[in-house]
Amino acid sequence: MKEEEDTFGFKPQKEVVYNKLLPYSGKLQEEILEHLKCIKENLAKAVILRDIRPGCIHWVAKLSRFVKLYGMCFSKEDHILFVKLMYEICIIPDQEFWVTSYFAQMLTILLKKGELLSPKDLELPWKPLYELYDRLFYSPYDALGMIMLPSQSRQSGLAQLLLSTRKGGSPNAEGVIKAMIRACRAYFPLTATAEMLEEWRPFMCPFDVTMRMAVRYFELFLPASIPPTQTEHGWKIWFDELMGIWDACHNHPPWEGNLFWLFTRLAWLNIGYIDWEPYKPMIFTRILTSFQLPVTYKQKQISKGQSLDSSATSMFIVATLGGDSSTQEHLNRLFKTLESYFHPSNAGRWTRPLHDFLNKLASLFIKRLHRERYKKPSWETPVAPEAKLTEEDITAFVKCVQPVAQLAMFSKLGAHDAGSIFHYLSLLRPEIVIPPLLEQLYLSLETMTEPHRLTASLQCVSSVARALVKGGKYYPEGPTHVIPLLMLSLPGIDPNDIKKCMVTFHFISTLITLVPLVDCSAAVDQVEDLTDVEQQVCLQTAGFEDFVLQFIDRSFALIENSALEQTTQLDRETEKMNGQENMVEMGLSSTFSAILIQSHPKIYQAALQRLQTYTKGRILETCVAGRFIANMCLAAAKVNPPEALKALVPGVCRLILTLTESDDVLEEEHLDEELIFNLLLLSEIIRCTGQDIVEYVPRLTEVLSRILYLKCREGYLMAGRTLCHLLKCLTSTLPREYRSTPNTWDTDFKEFLPIRHWGVPGDIYTLGIEWKEPRQEAEEAIKSLIQKFLVPELKLLRGVTQGEVSVSRDKLHQSLSITSDILLGAGAALPLWEQEPITLIDMAVEKDTCQFVVTSRPLEVHLEEEGFPSNVRLAIAEVLQEFVKKQLGTGSDDTKSFMHAINIYQGLLFFRGVVKEEFDGRWKSFQSVKRAMANGLIRSKQHIRAVLIERTALQHMSRVLEGSTLHFMKTHEDILHSLFELATSQYSEVRSKAQVVMNMVFRSFPYSYKMILPGLVDLLKHDPSVTHEQFKGALYILLGSKSKSLVVRRDWESLNMIWPALLAAQHSEKPSIVKLLESLADTASRYMELFSIFYSVPDSSVKSARELLQSTSIPHVNATIAVDAEEAACQSLVEKGNQNNRHYEQLVDKLVTMLNSGTLHWHHYDMTLYMLFMLIRPDVPFPAVAVKAFVNNLIHESISVRKTAIHGMACILKKQKRKHKMVEVDPYCANEKPCTQRDLRPGDAREDNRWLQYDASKPITNQKEWDAPRFVHKTHYGWYTWPKPMKVYAPSAEQPTLDRKEGELDPGEREVYIFFKSQDNVDKLIKFLSAEERKGRDKFDSRRFWMFKGLFRNFGDMFLTQFQHHLERLVADSQESSQRCATEIIAGLIRGSKHWTYEKHANLWKVLRPILEMGMSKVTVETVGDWGTCMATASESRDPNRIAPLLELLMEDPLREKEGAFLEASRLYMLQGGIAQQEWRIAELCHRLLEYLKPHLAHPYQSVRDRISSVLTNIFLQDIHLPNGSGTLYPQREDFLECVLPQLALLVEDIGTNGSSLAPSPTCISSFSGVVQSDDVKNILTDPSDIKRIQSESSVKSVSSESAGVENVPSEPSGVRNRPVDCREGNELKVIEDMDIRLDMSPVESVHNMKISVDVMKSSNCTNNHTMNGLVTVEHNERKLAIQLMNTMCTWVMGQITRSYYAAPPETYRLLPHLCQLESVDSDPELSNNCTMTLTFLSSALIHPRNIPLAVSTIIQISNMGWWRARAAVLSVLQVMVFNNMFHLLQDPEAPTLIRNQVVELLRDPRLEVRQIASEVLGGLIHCKFINADQTLLGEFKAKLDDGKKAKKRKRQIVLTPEKLMERHGAILGLCAYVSAFPYEVPDNLPEILLVLSDHLNDPQPIPGTIKKTLSNFRRTHHDNWRDHKQKFTEDQLVVLTDILVSPSYYA
Repeated sequence: MKEEEDTFGFKPQKEVVYNKLLPYSGKLQEEILEHLKCIKENLAKAVILRDIRPGCIHWVAKLSRFVKLYGMCFSKEDHILFVKLMYEICIIPDQEFWVTSYFAQMLTILLKKGELLSPKDLELPWKPLYELYDRLFYSPYDALGMIMLPSQSRQSGLAQLLLSTRKGGSPNAEGVIKAMIRACRAYFPLTATAEMLEEWRPFMCPFDVTMRMAVRYFELFLPASIPPTQTEHGWKIWFDELMGIWDACHNHPPWEGNLFWLFTRLAWLNIGYIDWEPYKPMIFTRILTSFQLPVTYKQKQISKGQSLDSSATSMFIVATLGGDSSTQEHLNRLFKTLESYFHPSNAGRWTRPLHDFLNKLASLFIKRLHRERYKKPSWETPVAPEAKLTEEDITAFVKCVQPVAQLAMFSKLGAHDAGSIFHYLSLLRPEIVIPPLLEQLYLSLETMTEPHRLTASLQCVSSVARALVKGGKYYPEGPTHVIPLLMLSLPGIDPNDIKKCMVTFHFISTLITLVPLVDCSAAVDQVEDLTDVEQQVCLQTAGFEDFVLQFIDRSFALIENSALEQTTQLDRETEKMNGQENMVEMGLSSTFSAILIQSHPKIYQAALQRLQTYTKGRILETCVAGRFIANMCLAAAKVNPPEALKALVPGVCRLILTLTESDDVLEEEHLDEELIFNLLLLSEIIRCTGQDIVEYVPRLTEVLSRILYLKCREGYLMAGRTLCHLLKCLTSTLPREYRSTPNTWDTDFKEFLPIRHWGVPGDIYTLGIEWKEPRQEAEEAIKSLIQKFLVPELKLLRGVTQGEVSVSRDKLHQSLSITSDILLGAGAALPLWEQEPITLIDMAVEKDTCQFVVTSRPLEVHLEEEGFPSNVRLAIAEVLQEFVKKQLGTGSDDTKSFMHAINIYQGLLFFRGVVKEEFDGRWKSFQSVKRAMANGLIRSKQHIRAVLIERTALQHMSRVLEGSTLHFMKTHEDILHSLFELATSQYSEVRSKAQVVMNMVFRSFPYSYKMILPGLVDLLKHDPSVTHEQFKGALYILLGSKSKSLVVRRDWESLNMIWPALLAAQHSEKPSIVKLLESLADTASRYMELFSIFYSVPDSSVKSARELLQSTSIPHVNATIAVDAEEAACQSLVEKGNQNNRHYEQLVDKLVTMLNSGTLHWHHYDMTLYMLFMLIRPDVPFPAVAVKAFVNNLIHESISVRKTAIHGMACILKKQKRKHKMVEVDPYCANEKPCTQRDLRPGDAREDNRWLQYDASKPITNQKEWDAPRFVHKTHYGWYTWPKPMKVYAPSAEQPTLDRKEGELDPGEREVYIFFKSQDNVDKLIKFLSAEERKGRDKFDSRRFWMFKGLFRNFGDMFLTQFQHHLERLVADSQESSQRCATEIIAGLIRGSKHWTYEKHANLWKVLRPILEMGMSKVTVETVGDWGTCMATASESRDPNRIAPLLELLMEDPLREKEGAFLEASRLYMLQGGIAQQEWRIAELCHRLLEYLKPHLAHPYQSVRDRISSVLTNIFLQDIHLPNGSGTLYPQREDFLECVLPQLALLVEDIGTNGSSLAPSPTCISSFSGVVQSDDVKNILTDPSDIKRIQSESSVKSVSSESAGVENVPSEPSGVRNRPVDCREGNELKVIEDMDIRLDMSPVESVHNMKISVDVMKSSNCTNNHTMNGLVTVEHNERKLAIQLMNTMCTWVMGQITRSYYAAPPETYRLLPHLCQLESVDSDPELSNNCTMTLTFLSSALIHPRNIPLAVSTIIQISNMGWWRARAAVLSVLQVMVFNNMFHLLQDPEAPTLIRNQVVELLRDPRLEVRQIASEVLGGLIHCKFINADQTLLGEFKAKLDDGKKAKKRKRQIVLTPEKLMERHGAILGLCAYVSAFPYEVPDNLPEILLVLSDHLNDPQPIPGTIKKTLSNFRRTHHDNWRDHKQKFTEDQLVVLTDILVSPSYYA
């Protein structure tokens, strides 16, 4: 650093070290200082002179380029000043987004290396960033589409365009601002955390969308990197608070992902300083459920909520590892649980998330370990010493991840993910990771019969290649595998399996890149300190030459098999290689190149000799096989040019000259195959360094003189490529070699032993790069070639242009092709023309004129020919312009000449030696190789030498590219105009190509498009001389490329020219033109941004600029600015804004004039109106003439026009909204009695927020009460805390006047007033709005609502009378469209009356009430959704006390039996919409509603019951309790269930102690609706004493040998159902028969579904003719009502679980016994289905830890019930519940033991089905390690088999008592569960257990069936890896197992 400080005069922050390796590095210091000086000076002056655009934009771009090329090569002082300046200009108020985005990206780059600047060096305020983010993405104008930010997701097509809502902001736009905030938050002041909490806590209402916004702000802004000594100002303020909220709202709230990211970031930045242990079970439970695994009750598919980001989950896990943490234990259990889902046979939607999680986990572990052990210390908080990872921690992590990674490697997604994981793990523990991979690879290479396993193994071993070849102390034997693996992999080069071939190429090239191919066998005798492994490797290296030659031979075989057969001339010109052939070409050439690069000269010579022998005298077709061999020759030439050129060039040249010796060949149209093939070889062989090829230039010139002028097109094109490649080689600066070590080949083994440098990284400071640069002789050669071959072509083209020469088209094409090849070959040596720059746009500062050094010596070639400029580019440009002009003037149809001309133009403008696409491809390839080979653990540029050299070469290429575009000059302008002529010419392919190059010009030279605008506008005019092709070309030029289209240029002057011209353009019915116009309109919609009219630069920005300008770190900076210059700049800024405003108004006037002209075609009319709509802005008034245009178009005949007008009117009325005054209040004193308690207590049961609650007993009766400062319309305020200051609207008298005369209105408002005051206009408007548009698809239109809301908000009740009679008519009409129109107006009217006076409001409800009553009674199936939306929209963001008439109207007896079920459900739906928007402020109303609904819970109609359930869900949503919360005034679930459960007792009373039917007691008759509510059965099956009593009274009597394992059938059926009855014996009720119970019901629809269906009640009647007595009738009615009530409860519970923040409240488990019993009822499919789906939701729900004892005890009680189907159901529930709540359950001290004991106990259940399910559950619990299958448990099972003695194989079936058989079957099921628990592995105990099971195959049924099924599954799941699994068995065990598993042969 001292050296750099002496060089620059300051200590650079961070340099790009690769600049020091460039051949001209000595010249860069001066260049850096010059560039930095210009940037500092001009950037600062641009801000001071208020030239943000374009001056500041231009110099920020140069700063970005500077950082890209040189790094942070400036002092810390300048770094801080740059950051401060970027910050200030980012937060300029009302700045157009694209400018802010540009600056934000630069600020992010400057802060990317956080360690360079500490918070002590820099402090940035947070509030401006918050205001910027809020202004952009939460603007009130955003919902209407007025904030037009860059977006990629808007709909396409004009029709969709005109119908779609213009919503601003895309993830990309928001992502830029978020990235800037994340970069800045480390530098927020210490007080920022407290300030943020005070700002955003008022938004924290879980029932409001603002909660998500608040948590998003917390995640984005809260600083988490505060030093441990100052955490009381940081995370300690909010950690417990937010964690408590997450714990209370644990049912996957929508903001959970953001909150978890906050905790993850906190954990990552403060490793070891926070105790996470209490929260880990909760977090791991959420991680497990976030994978959306298919573990549900009876495989019912349900949504499990949002998934946590895998990056966040993996980062949290890694951050909490180490020390005394239990994270590793949790992680082990997590992977054991997930293990089977990584298996290839279990692929599904979860596979990708699991692989991503695993990959990120390993990657972040490496990142953390690097941070702890290798990263340089900085200001960032270090890892706490006690939490650092130990060697044992690393080993445990690797052993945890490795097994699942090995399963993932054979996934259907491919082995790429697994390879990355193994790469990371090999950096940690190669001795653990590599051996299993090698073993798998060796096994796969032995046969190669399983290509998928082979390719996966090759890919994974490739990923650990660096650790393998390096060896080291942990895995020293690694290098011994390299050469054997290389030899064994050669058969993988198989032309019949391209994928295997490509993977083999990758494998070989990866290993070879790390290993120098040197025969070190002699080192055994020369080097004395060799280890045994080194001796072995040295001896193996003797096989390198053999490997190389075998590889070449196999490559030749591949080439021969890839040749195209019977190719004709036509084939060669049209046939292209397919994708596979391209891949093989790339793989073969790169692999062969890697081999030659690493080969010792002796091996290289052998390979070259083999290659030369193969090519000599051989003729191959040039499409595939010829390309392959030519690339191999190219590889040889690049690696060792002197040897390769000497071996190949003379012979090829001699042969070509021989074949072209005759002049007849020059005229042949079809050349000889041998000549074509040799031309191809020559064109590739010469692509090496210029220093080596220069000696062959004379000979090559001779050859080129013959072949360049061949008549055959294929021949001269190959000749042209040869010339191009030759010139490029002579002008290129390239590294000479890419070997893995810098040592020479002849170094003695004692000094340098290559095997000790296998896989060793290159040293960036001693890299030893040798560059090959153009020298004097190369420059002379270039001059001679250009003089010889270019000048004649230029003369020919000039002669053709001037009419002096007449040539054929083919000759012309040949000449242009040669010119293009010379230009593209010698571009690096051809300087740009020197002319006076053209000013495209005025700037207050000078433009960048800095040059880039790209060579050690200047390389410039000039023409020395009379009649031509000396500048080669200028000479070509002048000749070509004349030629193109002549050709276009004569109407030539020679499209090929035009295409050549366009290519030459592109080269002239942009090619300076490097092609952008080539650079991008190499950069992408480099990044891929770097990631694959990188050592992420150590970093510090520890890349292999070849990667470092390639990065240096790319650095040189990037410098060449950056210097290729300079000023816009006269020749640029001429070429642009020539391109414009071509872009509007006759032929489409010419136009298309020219338009592409024009767009490149527009991107490279900002504002250059203005040069062609006049001509472009002329082509759009109605002019007969303008052809269709010109018009079409002009439209395509306007269309451009997406966001760069000319129709969305951010320049008012340009838009003033383009838009009117486009809209007034000639109309054409041709489909292509119509489609183009649609594309232009679509482009305008998608990419038009809100850019500024007026500009401002605050003083704070100017101050920061002055500080930067006055910084003295760089000498000779001109810091002086004249005072008058600054004043003039301020005036110029104002004048620029005024000028923009004039252009804006002129544009609006032009569009309005066109609309009013009546001459526009309907399509153009639509476009004009929509473009006028896009000019409605939130910052300037919309001209009155345009307002008039929109209001008049509200009644246009066209639907699309009306839609645009409605949307426009909504925006106009929003803009015309007047500001309403607000006053500050003290919320703690708003009650009658002031509240003294002011601490943080969230909830609605606080005294200080009681005044916000709805109170029907205190209606508003006068204006004074109406004006009281107690109405708050933001429903989230007050629930959590109060904002500071708390403001409410001032009284009506202080608000803007509503009753205004026409003269008091401004011009825009007057136009609205005039239109709506006319009854005719309103009548027409209503007529159109009430017309049907899209039958069956019309919905409530929010834009219409916005329009009416704005209308009644701005004008009060002026127009109420105009709409009143229409509303009365519309609501009475049964037509769908009429009612929908009414709902839109009503919603707008109610919301728009927010600021009306009390009198106006009272009059409004006098009008509205009868209208609403009529509408609610006339609702139809089609419009019920619209009415619900209307009520919800009307109630949204309104104080409930202000809309009391609406709420009370909705509450008026919604369930009216006389109206029918549909209207009842509809009224409830509307009521639900109204109360849902009020969230927590209507507790009193919800209590009334609940009491009203209780008698109707057993409503006879399903649709009504479903709606009641949904309403109940809304009522109980507020029943959550946050830590330190105040509770709730809302109804409680517990109280509700206390009332309901007794009424359900009848449904479980039928199950007695022996399963017999019990008659209902007369006291069970309900006091309401006839539903049972006996107190005697209120708590049935919830008291443990009752369970014990039932257990003692129920027993198994006997089981016959025929029905062993089947539960004893009771004398009377125990199902709960409507039973068929026989009434023939008087009053005695007899059960005829039990009925089969169906378990396969279809899932019910989610309770969320707001759609109301018409339900037809199904009821069953007694089929006999006898009269039912009273008892039967009572029982039937009671049961029917109870069943209906149960259905209601089921849908309510499902709604609670899916919509409530509390997933499974403890009260819901009281319903679990009912659900488990009633689920098997098949006489009522609805009940059965509802119970099944409820169990599905309940079993998948997250259980709060404090509810676990209750849940477990309830399950145990049910599992002891006498009804076997309930026991079976609860077992399935238990399995799913344990999986989804595993970590919570494991933390409970008793739950795991209780569950284990109960499942084991149920293995002895009397019912066979229960035993089988218990076995499945036990296997699953063992598999996920919930139950430890130790010897104790297995011993218990074994002991029950013949009293623990080892049974011998029986020859006959023995007889067992039923009890003994049941006990033995349970033990067998237990052992089978153990076998099933390990589907993809073989534990040590498993072989013995399999033998034990085999001994009982002759036992009585069902034992043999169970064993055979288990063994069959074992065989199926272990088949793929049986070769590995069988190693766990002894020979005797294998014999027995084979005998069991293999079926006997029929022929044996």
